[in-house]
Amino acid sequence: MNKRILPLIIMLGFLGCMQEKPGPVPTMDQTALPVHEKEIESRIRQYERLLEEGDSVGLGAMYTEDAEIIPSTTGRDAIIRVIGSMVRDSITGSHFQTTGLWGDDQLLVEEGTGTWSHANGTVVSRGRYLLVWVKRDGEWKILRDTWFPADDH
Repeated sequence: MNKRILPLIIMLGFLGCMQEKPGPVPTMDQTALPVHEKEIESRIRQYERLLEEGDSVGLGAMYTEDAEIIPSTTGRDAIIRVIGSMVRDSITGSHFQTTGLWGDDQLLVEEGTGTWSHANGTVVSRGRYLLVWVKRDGEWKILRDTWFPADDH
């Protein structure tokens, strides 16, 4: 091993050990949860509707400027291009169901299951997702988005 790399690896190991351990996950005021669930449900239905209409720009507007679709799509413009490609491939059907929601009045993490399908109803992917929603100018927008396809499809 290169003599210059070994000290760097050792230093990174020590720095990793010195990092502060994360504290407990903050919890939301449970009285606010039903309100947030309804807001997110509305946004998810809007997402499905815009995809069905083939409106990649409208869908892109649901994301923050600095949003990411993990692992490889960064920024609203890139997200609009990806959605536009899906629409051109006739993937305009979707259905999502929230299975968990955590956070507070400014940041929510949504877990759910869903499907993507062609306009003719043929399902192209089933899976699970995580969305990180952030409140910007009074509206929930997607900050991070990731999809985990099920093994059976």
